Amino acid sequence: MTQHHLQGKRIAILGAGWLGTHLAGQAINHGMHVSTLTRNPATSEKLYDLGVHQPITAQLHEATWHNKLLREQDFVVNCVSSAGGGIKGYRLSYLEGNRSILAWAGSKHPASFVYTGSTSVYPQVDGQIVDETTSTEGASESGQVLLETERLIRENSLFARNTILRLGGLYGPGRHYLLDRLKEGVKEIPGSGDSLLNLLHLDDACSAIWATLSQDGNDSRKPVEIFNVTDGNPSTKANIVEWLAEQLGCPTPLLNPNAQSGRSLIRNSKGKAPNRRIDNRKIRIECGWAPTHLTHRDGYRDLLP
Repeated sequence: MTQHHLQGKRIAILGAGWLGTHLAGQAINHGMHVSTLTRNPATSEKLYDLGVHQPITAQLHEATWHNKLLREQDFVVNCVSSAGGGIKGYRLSYLEGNRSILAWAGSKHPASFVYTGSTSVYPQVDGQIVDETTSTEGASESGQVLLETERLIRENSLFARNTILRLGGLYGPGRHYLLDRLKEGVKEIPGSGDSLLNLLHLDDACSAIWATLSQDGNDSRKPVEIFNVTDGNPSTKANIVEWLAEQLGCPTPLLNPNAQSGRSLIRNSKGKAPNRRIDNRKIRIECGWAPTHLTHRDGYRDLLP
């Protein structure tokens, strides 16, 4: 779907935080009528200043916004992130948030729907290649919530088309954890240097959303499609940290697998951190999508000071 065909279309971006705000800016540039929902009043003000036609401030999992958002939408995108609060926050943001969207949609809705989930549903730890058909048995506690959310969408496909995007580790302008730690001069970073990171730049996450929405006229699509979205070139955490340190001209921090990283929610049912290679071929083949930032070097280079 070209920019010309998007002009005048209506899109509702729910959970419009970091990713959703960037997507909203692109939609405005496409000449679309944009509605957003965020729990943060300051973000709503920013979105209004950006040119959003209908910025709504509310909790996605609650029903207070249902009568505020126009039902006449061509596209609905849910790119909510966890509100914090551990596993309870995951359930509210993802599972109950999508349940609220289905309640708003009613028994049937003509829009195309995209939900941005996560590759954290894959629990594999042996470095194997995983695709959309790979087992998710043994997923982490948070991964199980995400899988329950996916089941909710699959079993209640109220929209004309439904797409679940399992996004890799997002980074980009305004979010670059490893780069920030090195700039702070830390001597140690939690995690194993051998762990493979499957990354995805913010721009490429947005382009994947547009690529799936452009499949509106494709009658061969299933009612609900699932796609993995990463740059397709995983690298070990050690390689990324070493490269960043070299670019910054600073000492390479020690990677400590025994340090507490605050990421316990992503560990699989056996308490191990995932370590696998995410295969992104399905979305490349079926939607014609390709990342513009093929490796962490491509993506981080523009973020360097």
